[in-house]
Amino acid sequence: MRKTFARKRAKAEPMEIDITSLLDILVILLVFLLKSYNASDLKLDLVKNLTVPDSKARKLGNHAVIIQVDKNSNVWVEKKIIGKIPTNGSEVPELLALLKERKAADRAPAAKKAKAVNLVFDKDTPYKSLQKIMHTSAVAGFTEFKFIVQGNY
Repeated sequence: MRKTFARKRAKAEPMEIDITSLLDILVILLVFLLKSYNASDLKLDLVKNLTVPDSKARKLGNHAVIIQVDKNSNVWVEKKIIGKIPTNGSEVPELLALLKERKAADRAPAAKKAKAVNLVFDKDTPYKSLQKIMHTSAVAGFTEFKFIVQGNY
C-alpha cells in the first residue's frame, strides 16, 4: 500500500499559476477606487456673497437640511432664497414655516425624523443673526446643529 502512495508523489509535478493578469486587474481596481474615493458624503454648493470661516476640525457634516446665510442676511434653504433675517423678533418666519412643512412631510417614525440642520454662515455674520436662525430651527423641531466651515488641511 505504501508503494502506491510513493508512486503518486513521484508523478505529481508542482503546478505554476500565472497571476500576472490577476495582479493587473487588482491594480486597475485599486487605481479606480482611489480615484473615486470621497472622504465626505456631503456636497455643498455655496450661494453668492458667502465666505465660509476657517476651521481645523476634520469631522464632516452629514446629509440634513442646509441653511445658508450670506453677508447681506439673506437666508437660503437648499440653495433657494426664502427671505432676510428680520431686525426685530427672535425668529425668521419664512424659515419657521418651511422647516415645519418639511418636518410634517417627513414620513419616518417620530424616533427617526430628521432633527439636524447644516448651518453655513458668512464669516462676518453677526451673532444675533446666528442666534435667530438657531432659535427658529429649534422651534421647528430641528435641534441638532452642524456648522459647516472651510477646512485647512
